[in-house]
Amino acid sequence: MAILGVAIQSKTGIPLFLDAWSEKLSAFHEGNPILIAGFLSALHTFASNYKQEISYIRFLPTEFPDDPYGIDGVYSFIGEYMVLCFTDPYQFHQMVHYKIQWIYSKILFRYEHMIRVGKVPNISDEERQFIEGLLNDAVAENIIYNKKEQLRIAADYLIEEKFPEEVHSCFITSFDNSILFSHGMSREEIAIYLSNIGRKGSILQDGELLYNNIALPGLEPKLVVMTNPGVKVQISDILGEFGEGAVPFYYYAITEAHSSIGPIAELLTDNFNRILL
Repeated sequence: MAILGVAIQSKTGIPLFLDAWSEKLSAFHEGNPILIAGFLSALHTFASNYKQEISYIRFLPTEFPDDPYGIDGVYSFIGEYMVLCFTDPYQFHQMVHYKIQWIYSKILFRYEHMIRVGKVPNISDEERQFIEGLLNDAVAENIIYNKKEQLRIAADYLIEEKFPEEVHSCFITSFDNSILFSHGMSREEIAIYLSNIGRKGSILQDGELLYNNIALPGLEPKLVVMTNPGVKVQISDILGEFGEGAVPFYYYAITEAHSSIGPIAELLTDNFNRILL
């Protein structure tokens, strides 16, 4: 899953865009946009009055009592707009902000003159599709989808043949750490481990490696290995922070806690790179 949902509104509380793509947000999807806009504006006003800034808030949906991690609501304030993106806890908040900046530069800035005089813009269907596709990594997801069977075979080679009983899962995430491909373990179990390794991976440079031992009640201790292989998704008009119009994929492996990560990370990178480069 990538971004779970989004609410875009003016800072004065005019709702522009509200959508949700996760069952955890069904109540938001069915809710009154005016009520939701008022809630977000009230939070912003409350924080401003006490000289605070809102970075993110965490929701724990009552319909999912077995989920201890919940949903993060990542705030972005840009131009005349306030944006709340709903994400999984393991997604990189700063990269989510970049997505919002991209949406602003491509679409939202066009309507600021209307927002300033209190008018409600009518965002077109094409613009809505652009927003949804960008938030949900449509370009990167399409690349992975077209190579899915080859990636599955490569992951199977590591898990079943090369490192049996050592490597339990291999997966790929987008530049904001949304899971695009996974094999060997369920996404639900992968999400538990990802939610406990922190967000240092968001600053991982090409060729760098990050790993962390995760020991959780009810689960066997595992080693989560993350690498930035230097493989980029070429998107010509993305913001310049990443340079040359491209954003990275990240490769992961979940292994036994005692595993030697060097050979595993090297083979994972080599095998996936042959497919994606």
